[in-house]
Amino acid sequence: MGIELSAESAQVMVAFALYLVGVAALGVFAHRYMTRGSFVKEYFLGNRGLGPWVLALTVAATAISGGSFMGFPSFVYSKGWVMALWICSYMVVPLTGMVWLGKRINQVARISGSVTVPDVFRDRFQSPALGILASVLILIFLCFNLVVQFKAGGVVMQEAIRLPPADAIYRGAEVDPEHILVLAFETPEGKTLKPQKTPLPTRKAEFLPERTKVDGTNREVRVSFRHDGKITEKKVRFPPQRVAIPWLDEGPEKGYLIGLLIFALTVVAYTTYGGFWAVTWTDVLEGLVMLVGVVVMAILALRAVEPITSGGKELTGLAAATERLRQQDPQLVYGPGPEGVSPPIGHGYLPLGMAFSFFLMWSFGGAGQPSGMVRLMSFKDTPSFRRALVLIGVYYFLAYVSLLIIFICARAIFPTEYLREIGSEGNPDSIMPAMARHLAHPLVAGLLLAAPYAAIMSTVAAFLLMISSSLVRDLYQRTINPNASPKTLKRVSYLTTALVGVVVMLGAINPPGFLQYVIVFTGSGQTCAFLFPMVCTLYWRRATRQGIWAGMLGGGLTVMLLYVLGWIDTAYQKAGATGPAWLSWFPGWGEKREEAFAPLYAGGCDPLIWGLLASLILTVVVSLRTKPDPESVRKYFP
Repeated sequence: MGIELSAESAQVMVAFALYLVGVAALGVFAHRYMTRGSFVKEYFLGNRGLGPWVLALTVAATAISGGSFMGFPSFVYSKGWVMALWICSYMVVPLTGMVWLGKRINQVARISGSVTVPDVFRDRFQSPALGILASVLILIFLCFNLVVQFKAGGVVMQEAIRLPPADAIYRGAEVDPEHILVLAFETPEGKTLKPQKTPLPTRKAEFLPERTKVDGTNREVRVSFRHDGKITEKKVRFPPQRVAIPWLDEGPEKGYLIGLLIFALTVVAYTTYGGFWAVTWTDVLEGLVMLVGVVVMAILALRAVEPITSGGKELTGLAAATERLRQQDPQLVYGPGPEGVSPPIGHGYLPLGMAFSFFLMWSFGGAGQPSGMVRLMSFKDTPSFRRALVLIGVYYFLAYVSLLIIFICARAIFPTEYLREIGSEGNPDSIMPAMARHLAHPLVAGLLLAAPYAAIMSTVAAFLLMISSSLVRDLYQRTINPNASPKTLKRVSYLTTALVGVVVMLGAINPPGFLQYVIVFTGSGQTCAFLFPMVCTLYWRRATRQGIWAGMLGGGLTVMLLYVLGWIDTAYQKAGATGPAWLSWFPGWGEKREEAFAPLYAGGCDPLIWGLLASLILTVVVSLRTKPDPESVRKYFP
């Protein structure tokens, strides 16, 4: 169970450790700072004291997550320039939520004394049941999101550690019916290891076992193929080191498990110990680390692309990277993107109509996230809020343009190494940490790796605190034990935050495959459950608790239903079946999907569209058919 680190990995870890020490120090300082006002208000909301710089950086750090630094880069690397259409909407996501809800939600929270998002619903309509429903929906969606965020943290640390493959013996290879080359290995003691698999370069390629060689020093197999009259070579690493886990058929990779434990210990410890101020101050550090990291990486990536001659001219930087993508596949440069099975139309990854839909979808989606709403409840005054709007606009522009440049260059530098469908052993979600290791000296790479790590940590910390606040404030203090003493609340808060972190870490030991699909599910679910109910709660005096209840439940359940139907349909397709006849009438049933986690795109629309429609219609119709409480209307609409 020893850890074998190369000299390069040791240098990376030293630099990485400097960042972690800074995070830990802020957590300790935040704990000592929590001396004013009530513990609950300080621990979960920071006593509503955020200024413009802190507000801007904490909103950015919370919104930019493992999806931004791990899932999204894998899409840019795999699909090319068409992903710039996603970037357009990402840049305005935090601004949409801040403009829509900012001043009003802060005002309503101050009037009612609300500390959490469920508090706002509960207090506005004097309905404990509504607060409990909001808490339950937050728990359901955020727990899914936290698992993939923990996975992203483990993957980044795994790349920083970069353990060598297992000590194994190569026992030959054969091509299976799916045109996949399966390489067999066993331990020196004779125990069979999980085979390594790699697609053939083309379906007509011929595997050449007699020319295949083993490099025992680097623990890799150099596999040879013949296709189109040429012989090509491809490197396949030995199986990774794994750790046996009793409840899993296949234990996790050793490097990933170590990385996951380090990540979990760090983020759970400082969030538990320091509460809102620890999360906020570390968000400031993490926000600065993220921005500096991606800007520096973008500059290094542009310099790392080899010049190329095209049309008699020598191209460098981004122009050279674009030309190399065009030579690989013109659809990496031109819309609608690479061919393939793509929802909801199978003729291109992102048709123009879908691009506009995504722009609107993510703008709405960003405004509907409870984690962002909590930040808007905590700013100090209106001038701070206005300055934060400008700062966050500049921040997002620099961050996401840099990310786009980095991973366009990554595709030019690593044409196939991290593509699952074109024959490589790399995971697309690993391209960010792999680029950090490739672009710089190990010491600098350690600091660059802190950028995606910071993004993931900030999001996880915010989500942990939201789940903890839902359990402690909304369920325990306001429902189970209203007379709990400050000392009891403090102990319960610490214990709850730590336990949630441990449970999520256990779930992340065997996580789902593609980060971005799970993140889209949780983001869509939260948006449909909370956006229109919150807007009506804040701005519509005619809204009733029955209408908000119906809209919240209808929006969240609509998204869940479409995802469940998508998973069921995918399972039937893998089994070669069509499924029950009564399900086939659903629009979109039977369409192929890139991932098992992909939903049912009913009528060619994203689940978020249907969820928002259900939420809006139910909220308005049910509110109009019921009567609002006159006292609540007078209090919040004087």
